[in-house]
Amino acid sequence: MKQDTIQATPFELVYGRTATLPVEMEVTTYLTEPITEDNFQETLLKRTYDLMETLENKWQRAADNIQKSQEKQKKRHDNQLPDKPVKFKIEDKVLLHRTKAKKQWSGKFDPK
Repeated sequence: MKQDTIQATPFELVYGRTATLPVEMEVTTYLTEPITEDNFQETLLKRTYDLMETLENKWQRAADNIQKSQEKQKKRHDNQLPDKPVKFKIEDKVLLHRTKAKKQWSGKFDPK
């Protein structure tokens, strides 16, 4: 399942291909090029270089997608903030949040 942020599966980013399910193992697939002793090294090197190039591209796309997603989340968060910060004055009543107390919210708090 592709993740929304990176637009790929973690498996694809690690191995450079989609995962093969056990059901897919039942279907016989054939190589496009037969591998023989003569071209084994060449085929292996070609696959390795292709994989390295593919993975680098996928990693870069994932990093770009993460950057875009973070910018989008920051923009959404910043839009929810008030334009001006709230300024408290002496004698203002505020709600006190106590993390260690049994009752977290103890009601009105007079900051004197």
